Amino acid sequence: MNIKLVEKFFANQTTPGESKKVLEWLETTDGADYLKKRFQKDSQLLDRDDLRSLVPELESNNLFSSIEKEINNRRKILSLRRANWQGTVVKAAAAVLVILSASLFAISHHQFLENQIVEREPAIFQTQDEQHREITLRDSTVVRMNSNSEMIVSKDYDRGTREITLTGEAYFDVAHDPDQPFIVHANQSTVEVLGTAFNVRSVTGQDNVQVAVIEGVVSFKNKKINTEKNNHSVILSQGQYGYMDLAEGSITVDEIAINNYLTWKSGRFVFDGVALNQVCLQLSRLYDVSCGFEDANMKNLQLTANFSDHSLEKTLEVIALSLEIDFSIMGSKVNWTITSNN
Repeated sequence: MNIKLVEKFFANQTTPGESKKVLEWLETTDGADYLKKRFQKDSQLLDRDDLRSLVPELESNNLFSSIEKEINNRRKILSLRRANWQGTVVKAAAAVLVILSASLFAISHHQFLENQIVEREPAIFQTQDEQHREITLRDSTVVRMNSNSEMIVSKDYDRGTREITLTGEAYFDVAHDPDQPFIVHANQSTVEVLGTAFNVRSVTGQDNVQVAVIEGVVSFKNKKINTEKNNHSVILSQGQYGYMDLAEGSITVDEIAINNYLTWKSGRFVFDGVALNQVCLQLSRLYDVSCGFEDANMKNLQLTANFSDHSLEKTLEVIALSLEIDFSIMGSKVNWTITSNN
């Protein structure tokens, strides 16, 4: 274990993924030896109230008495500066300290304590309006969450399988591990990979799930329809995009300008000779709008543009200016019209 990373953990400077790695190491023999040496250098006794507030599962006075007796007998001084600890990291770290102490003290309640602490719980990560968040998981997989999203990491993550439940949108850069598939559950779909980079969009209130593959290969399927036929399950390769219609359960695949499905992350739209009807299809998927055309020939207008991602209206203004056409918005429909001077 990198001791610099351990020191970062005690200074509350580690990511959730790094914190988990450190906590697991502290439960090893080497980690226990490190803690013993660290305790001997500290100068403040961790009292019973501190222990109880950090680990409320500890109800037994005998357990506290045993810990205190052994600390006094060995003249060990424990120190936890709670100002540097937050939330579940505080509780988890305190739990590790107590487990290690209890195992040394041969307390009769040890097995009960271990069962309470070792049991894993799902980890939940959320983002709010205009908030992005980057999370490194215990296997070094990096997840970048878009705003108004929620990700639940299964309690058995990295123990045979790696399973995530997503509501909203996130970009996954998955650490390769052929022995542990990485699975994202999004609404009624599942996306499964061994190691790759891809984006999943499953927004509450929209009847679709979208997957864009940047690197590698993923399996994308409707888990509620138990068949491999009728486009209910597809394999998406690098540069491919899959769109699942939840009402029909079918999946559509295309390969046109898929990076535009990551505009929340890149901040830019890039079109290189893309027909307006295809541009509209991407806008409908990203903004949940439909398009109408005054003249059917307008669908074939070719757009070449590279511009910053803005609101829907600003985006439409750039497209209209580039193609020298007009638009209007009525509810959730965009109407394209020929300019009066054309």
